[in-house]
Amino acid sequence: MSRDANGVIVADPVHFPYGIAALAEYVHSLGLKFGLYSDAGTMTCQRRPGGLGHEVIDAQTYAKWKVDYLKYDNCFNQGIKPEVRYPPMRDALNATGWPIFFSMCEWGVDQPWNWATNLGNSWRTTADIKDTVSTFIR
Repeated sequence: MSRDANGVIVADPVHFPYGIAALAEYVHSLGLKFGLYSDAGTMTCQRRPGGLGHEVIDAQTYAKWKVDYLKYDNCFNQGIKPEVRYPPMRDALNATGWPIFFSMCEWGVDQPWNWATNLGNSWRTTADIKDTVSTFIR
């Protein structure tokens, strides 16, 4: 993903030669829902463009593409509390009129169970889980 001159998120043409909307349409034709990954910071954890400051245009783009699920991560967050960073995307998604499940990921660092109930449809409560015993046994 990258952004065009107007700040609109665009798919990497190498990985998505027909675009995200065409991929979502295909996934929907199989009777499935389609989800995307982005971030509440300036970049994703993979150093792609994040949504911080671009919430409205990103939400409109995701709705246009018919995205059903958005995992919104917590990298490159500029030290801004998640309680401040996540509401703009929630509001922008809700304003589109397209139902997008909003999954917030801040790894449980700031105890989302205390504040996230009205912000998203779900939230992470732990760090990444890997296929090792140590991630399951604490």
